Amino acid sequence: MRRYVWLSASLLLLAPVSASAQLEPLGAPKGTLRIDIGGMFQSADRRLLDGTGSDYATDFGSPALGSDRIPLLRTADSLLALALGRPSYHLNLGFEQSNGQLTFGTGVIGIALGVTHRLTLFTHIPLVTSRVQAHFKLDSTRADGGINPAHPTLGNSTDQALAGQFFGQFDAALTTLDARITAGAYAGNPQLQALAQEILARGQQTRDALQGATTDPATASPFLPTNTSTAGQQLVNRIRGLQDTLSNVLGVAGFGGDPVLPTDRLSQQNFASVLANPAGPYALFPLQESRISRMGDMDIGATYTVVDRFDRDNKVGGFRLAAQALLRLPTGQLDDPSNLLDVGTGNGRYELGLSGTADLGSGRWGARLSGGYLFRFAALRVRRVGPFDQPYLTADRLTNVRLNAGDVLQLGARPFFRLTSNFAIMGVADYWHEAAGSASYPAASDSVPGVPAALLASGSGSTLALGGGVTYVGRATGECQPGHHCGFPIDATWSYTNVFWGRGGPLNQYRTTRLEIRWYQRLWR
Repeated sequence: MRRYVWLSASLLLLAPVSASAQLEPLGAPKGTLRIDIGGMFQSADRRLLDGTGSDYATDFGSPALGSDRIPLLRTADSLLALALGRPSYHLNLGFEQSNGQLTFGTGVIGIALGVTHRLTLFTHIPLVTSRVQAHFKLDSTRADGGINPAHPTLGNSTDQALAGQFFGQFDAALTTLDARITAGAYAGNPQLQALAQEILARGQQTRDALQGATTDPATASPFLPTNTSTAGQQLVNRIRGLQDTLSNVLGVAGFGGDPVLPTDRLSQQNFASVLANPAGPYALFPLQESRISRMGDMDIGATYTVVDRFDRDNKVGGFRLAAQALLRLPTGQLDDPSNLLDVGTGNGRYELGLSGTADLGSGRWGARLSGGYLFRFAALRVRRVGPFDQPYLTADRLTNVRLNAGDVLQLGARPFFRLTSNFAIMGVADYWHEAAGSASYPAASDSVPGVPAALLASGSGSTLALGGGVTYVGRATGECQPGHHCGFPIDATWSYTNVFWGRGGPLNQYRTTRLEIRWYQRLWR
């Protein structure tokens, strides 16, 4: 599942120039230390894919769970289709209902120092708690699959022995039939000769396919049709038909018994146990709540105020422009590729952001306009390689991958209306666009045969978030005159936004609440 770690509390492209604030200075005044304290809560229980909404955990569910979500079952489907003589057969494990929610709770501690009237240096350190809650419910009423009781690692010794005995007799019968054909036992009867050859070919195909799906360590399926399902009964009848023809028509005795098939349909608990079995093909963490509380990706950078004629000389409004550059460091914790629900607190790569912010105003009305571009550099990651909509990937897909996430363009507009000189209400509009990314194997030894690393490449996507908020700006940040009361030496902003539109993706449909407080302390003049 593709998950965007949209850690807006680290203030994305505009770290010290908060993307949701209004009116506060874009940098710190000369000789002033600014302490930034921020809090953010983001949640997403929906996602958008090409404009269509669905549950956050939709990729884990299916109306007929099988090879559509579990790539390993593609081989099983092919083998079972051969064994059944049904080219279109697909194993059905049941209706898997999946619901989930992703939340981020973030606190940001930052320091900005006004070096000159125009230049401010800053750093921001986010402390992040990422949490994924998910609920899964498997209804196998109309399913035909259960756990393979003779699987080399998931099965039990008794059924493994029975399967070994079954295939041993199957092999012996086919060997005997082949020897009889070669010896000319049916040469005097052309119809019997043709039947023997047809039974030999069909028997070998059925044996190879069924053995491959049942006990072969390289191809054995964790799941097979139950013995009471339509597919299971067809398979049993097909084997019994071969046994009858071999014994009563072709004179080859000694092959009896039914194939070893599961007796019970798959349950949610059974499915979870297969995924979490450390000796099985998946070796995953249990599908339950995932929670991480760690440091996020830290930002360092500088803001340069190009023009500052905003709220100057006792005039309300004016114009202000600042440019900024930041470097994002990979100090956060990455997600665990063996935990399908895990979302880390950082992106694991270096990022370079360049942005600009302009304030325009006249009287009570005004707007803050911002734009930025985030260069995201390639990074080496350990991943299970597969498409985002097939989350149940086996451990043999786990390998080193070089991921190059697409760069990000962000545009923002915050129109505001001043209720007083220090307090304003504002609207919020944020446009976010990610270019298509790429993925490759760093070395030939890292490649997964037949599975291109490009399956992990992020696709292009765009979102539009809308909302509103309020802001307070103290006048003691640099404009106080001796003997005059100027207000508290703080700035504060609260805002709420919701992603209303998106294309490409998949993209999490975040609801975001932010609170930011900036406190100023004069160090020198």
